Amino acid sequence: MNIRIKAFTFIIAAAACWASCKKNNDKPTILPTASLRVINATNDIINFYQNGTLVNNTSTYFPGGTLSSLLTVKAGLQNYQVKLASPSTPNALFTTPITLDSGKVYSLYVSSRAADGIFFTSDTATAPTNGSAKLRFVNASPDAGPLMLAFVTPVTQVSTPQFSNIAYKTTTDFLNVTPSTTATPGTTLAAGSLILSVYQAGSDISTARKDTVTISTGRIYTVIGYGTIGSGGNQALGTSFIVNQ
Repeated sequence: MNIRIKAFTFIIAAAACWASCKKNNDKPTILPTASLRVINATNDIINFYQNGTLVNNTSTYFPGGTLSSLLTVKAGLQNYQVKLASPSTPNALFTTPITLDSGKVYSLYVSSRAADGIFFTSDTATAPTNGSAKLRFVNASPDAGPLMLAFVTPVTQVSTPQFSNIAYKTTTDFLNVTPSTTATPGTTLAAGSLILSVYQAGSDISTARKDTVTISTGRIYTVIGYGTIGSGGNQALGTSFIVNQ
């Protein structure tokens, strides 16, 4: 009788232990993550990988482009790869280890086909609430040298740079910009429009390309000068306009 009771008690205990272990094993492992905005500051069409897994699943990155939403990636030290979008099974241009802190938001720039063309910043800015927008400038061109950024609004002239002599891989602080509320008299500029000119330091601004963008109050923007210009000078510089939030 005692043997049967002991055996029954053992079975009950074993079943309870198994159920407890199963319950614990059913709990998903929550890995720390970071949020990442990848900007393709090259003249190539590329894809971005973490530890060999494609992370930009919705679209490839076109020159000067990014995705509309942030990527969620594993935090900590991870290996990242960049591949050309074609052929269908390309080799990685490079693999580089990058450490991203859990819970933070980053902008990462791919500016060349080499690992040393990668650089990134932690994004901590909050949207302005004083009727202005925030705008910063990034030099992501590996061979253009220091860059300038000038823009025209109803109250400023394009001959006055807002950012001067910005070195390669440099991200400026944010500048508060008040969008115009009406069209600019005597021009084709609509309300909120700016004409951006990104050009090499020491060159004539008249040789710079001009791009028209529209800004809104309470938003955060990044302007990027990118591309390998070779002998093309200012006309070969690409300008990218990113809405951060």
